[in-house]
Amino acid sequence: MNAEIALPYPDADLRTHPPRSPRAELGGLLFLPRTIDKVRAKLQGTLGYYKVAPGISGYLFEWLGITEDEFTAAVRDASSDEEVLAWLVARVDVTRFTEINERLRVRAIRDDEHFAQVLPRYPVLNEYPQLRNWFEIFEVDDRWTFDPANADKVKTTAPS
Repeated sequence: MNAEIALPYPDADLRTHPPRSPRAELGGLLFLPRTIDKVRAKLQGTLGYYKVAPGISGYLFEWLGITEDEFTAAVRDASSDEEVLAWLVARVDVTRFTEINERLRVRAIRDDEHFAQVLPRYPVLNEYPQLRNWFEIFEVDDRWTFDPANADKVKTTAPS
């Protein structure tokens, strides 16, 4: 009999669906729910085609003044998003959330050279070459990645 192994974070199986939207907020901080989803998936081995850092989550850690390892331990020890938030609020300057949110909202592909560098990882940009804002790219890429019509193309874009 082939029994399914219960995942500690069943909602964070990013092999079957994307993480929460980059625009989702927790405690007034953008991208935090998405980062929690990715860390939970990494902890249980279900990260799929996603990565935690380097990338926007890595910038989030840097701007908050925490490390990925510290955040990962907090997520591992927490039983809910609210506990992760409580851990974060106890360690960082929450008055910076507005500034960090603005930095996240405007983060974009810098120029044509940068576009060429990210294109192999985000082939959806071949279909949407006008996209430059990372939130918009992630939203389109999340839909594209889980569209069965793109299954063969997606296999070649997984981070190494």
